[in-house]
Amino acid sequence: MFGQHNLLAALLVIGTLKDFITGLRLVEVRIPNYVIKGSAAQLECLYDLDGEALYSVKWYKDGNEFYRYVPRDMPPAQTFLLPGVKVDLHNSSDAIVTLRDVNLNSAGRFRCEVSGEAPSFQTVTEHGDMVVVSLPDQGPPKISGGRPRYQIGDWVRINCTAGRSKPAVDLSWFVNGEAAEPQKLRKYDTIVSGRDHLETSVLGLQFRVEQKHFRNGDMKLKCVASLSTLYWRSNEESVEGDRPQKAPVLESRETVYASNSRADPVQASKSDSLLLARAPSALLLLALAAVTALAGGGGISVARHSHSKNKDHQEHDENGQEQENDKKSERVTADVDGGEAEELLVSELLALELELERSASRSSATQEQQQQQQQQRGMTVTAR
Repeated sequence: MFGQHNLLAALLVIGTLKDFITGLRLVEVRIPNYVIKGSAAQLECLYDLDGEALYSVKWYKDGNEFYRYVPRDMPPAQTFLLPGVKVDLHNSSDAIVTLRDVNLNSAGRFRCEVSGEAPSFQTVTEHGDMVVVSLPDQGPPKISGGRPRYQIGDWVRINCTAGRSKPAVDLSWFVNGEAAEPQKLRKYDTIVSGRDHLETSVLGLQFRVEQKHFRNGDMKLKCVASLSTLYWRSNEESVEGDRPQKAPVLESRETVYASNSRADPVQASKSDSLLLARAPSALLLLALAAVTALAGGGGISVARHSHSKNKDHQEHDENGQEQENDKKSERVTADVDGGEAEELLVSELLALELELERSASRSSATQEQQQQQQQQRGMTVTAR
């Protein structure tokens, strides 16, 4: 009895191994991971009968049958109504099922089941998941919160918002072409809206501006929105860096000009002081020359007058000694008057020289004061 049970078990094991080795085998089930809303989807179920006859091929979505293919039936293909599933019978067979005009309800888990003919009715099955994608219809992602210019030390706080989609798209930030560090990212919850329950993705970027962020004076901030291999859009903003302003060239020129304008009066004052210092001596020499000329002129005038009288005395002897005495008296009076005038002129000139010397001394002191004030002003401008 025990031997009979062992024999039956052995035969069962051998039969099972035979089925795995030489029986029906499911080669591959191909389910597209992502399908764009409104497009067609092709489901494939590849099997190897290995000499057995095919009984049926059945397709299920989330556990519900929607397609059956039985070779001995007429027609062999048959569909069953299911929300979100529209089978294109003209492009479907035992190995391929084509879905047309897929929508968000078409997404789900699809399973292929292949069965062999009697007597074994061996069955193999495999499944795969399909996601229907509703792409954003609002163009590239939008960047908000940015400024046209940043200075070193400023904070960048910006957000990237993608259009409504299903599922939510993946967002990523790039700074000057390099992926932003994770600690600089600000993640927000996905926003679900509308009757179709579309999703909106938002990703923030926050960091303090440093010198390394500016390349050729610009900083490029780029946001990329992607969804598998079906969708890829980006938006980039280029912002300028405000460099610290240097001192205007005009200001430095004004400083130089001011120092030059201070130097010119000093130079002029030295020349004026020298001229004033030399003025008394020059005027005195000029005055003495005038006195000498005056005295000489008087002598000549007297001499000529005497010569004229002598000639008259020779021609007119009748005038006599009396007229000659009168002429001598006139010469003496003229000499006396000339001497007094000379002394008076010399006295006036000495007084004028003294006054000029005092004036020159006062002018020199005033110029020295002005020079000191100009130097103090120059030091103040330079310090500023």
